[in-house]
Amino acid sequence: MTQPVRILIVDDEPSVRMMLEAALRSSGYRVQSVGSGAEAREHIIDVEFDMVLLDLRLGDIDGIELLQEIKQRWPATEVILLTAHGSINSAIAALRHGAYDYLLKPAQVHDIRERVERGLTRRRASIQRTDLLQRISESARALGIIESGGGLDLQPAGGSSDRIEVGPLVLDLRRHGVTLGGHSLSLTRTEFSLLTALSQQPDTALSYSVLSEAVYGRAQPEDEARALLRPHIARLRHKLESTGATGVMLVSIRSMGYMLQTE
Repeated sequence: MTQPVRILIVDDEPSVRMMLEAALRSSGYRVQSVGSGAEAREHIIDVEFDMVLLDLRLGDIDGIELLQEIKQRWPATEVILLTAHGSINSAIAALRHGAYDYLLKPAQVHDIRERVERGLTRRRASIQRTDLLQRISESARALGIIESGGGLDLQPAGGSSDRIEVGPLVLDLRRHGVTLGGHSLSLTRTEFSLLTALSQQPDTALSYSVLSEAVYGRAQPEDEARALLRPHIARLRHKLESTGATGVMLVSIRSMGYMLQTE
């Protein structure tokens, strides 16, 4: 069953939140709304929203700062900025920080729905493209056709082409399932892709760029890749350690990248 689209509204004006909620819920979207940047931060820690409608002028946090945090944590999340006429230049500047589009307040309902649907269409296309690249890469790995120029051996460390085993860690590539020491882990798409790449080369340091290519389907500069991966790695490490299992450990390699270390 297709999961409902999840949208987060961040605006400190109750009337704006109510209008946006009504407009989007009537279109079948699953909508949550908050009135401050601090509340938004709490929501995005563990939840990947398909889209965020973000007020550029929040009372407690600068909207551009929150935009950057969202895009660092969830690069595929589309963000539409809400702004008044006097902030158009700031909104345009925010597009360079990863915002998809902006809406001038007060926005018409049909404009809101149109921009949201366009943004969601772009997100779906991006995810489909990433999934296709990953499936092609996995098929090539299983057949032993390709090798990574970054030193990444693309054959699974153990098990069949649909399963990777590294000590007590087991990844089911077909079902996107992970267990560690018998404990089932709930991972995001990005965390699963990271763990898959690391598990294919245990005890080998993988650079930020190589891991970024494995996750996002494209190589990125080391500094940019490190900034994108850091929050995902932190959450992945926490989930692995929370099981209390021994035998594998996710470690940072200073100025290099990360490694799945076996014990």
